Amino acid sequence: MPRLSHRLLGYLVVATGFLGLAYGLTMLSVLDYFSLEGAASSEVAAFLNQNGAVLQTSMMAALVGYLVAVPMMLIITAATFKGETQPGWRRDFALGLVWASLPLRPLWWAALITLTPTLLAASQPGADPDATRATFTTYQMLYTLLNTTTEDIAVNILGGGWFVLVGSTIVSSRRLPVLLGWIGVGIGFLYLVSSAELFGLGLGTSGNLIPLIAGVAGPFWLGAAGILAVRKVT
Repeated sequence: MPRLSHRLLGYLVVATGFLGLAYGLTMLSVLDYFSLEGAASSEVAAFLNQNGAVLQTSMMAALVGYLVAVPMMLIITAATFKGETQPGWRRDFALGLVWASLPLRPLWWAALITLTPTLLAASQPGADPDATRATFTTYQMLYTLLNTTTEDIAVNILGGGWFVLVGSTIVSSRRLPVLLGWIGVGIGFLYLVSSAELFGLGLGTSGNLIPLIAGVAGPFWLGAAGILAVRKVT
């Protein structure tokens, strides 16, 4: 009975993380929310007034998904390295990447969820122009700074490194399907390349396409690998 309950809990974790990421990121992409970075305050205000309710729901779903991705990754890591009598540096490093990303994952989402009602109020007709200008300046600053912290560092660099490390280990250990391992390695490289601009490397016309592919493929990989991993560790 405890084994069954542990397995059901594992499936619940995987399903929650997958659905949160899939719904949240899909809706934000459909709304074209990520194109607002650097947009004029009038454009942001119009977007918020038109999509405010859906935007907040999507952000909440994405925040939950980003956080629940941590136990999903821990389950997959446990399954990938299961049976090793002497834990090596690869497992320790993989766990370190997951835990290091945890405090950075919610920053962007939590800040924007908190700030969105203020932005909506500041964008209404009759709002004080100076207050509106200050609010949107703060929004743009947080958008850029915390997007770098959450997306580029936590997800693309730390998460991408985890994908490559765990995916390559799956290929060599065969504790999960080898094809799944190769796909994980590919997704990891896409995540890492997505943050190439932080190091002065331009992506040209691929600058929007590569992060989009990684952002769509990553949650599906975590969902598929997570379901298989739960059976391995429970």
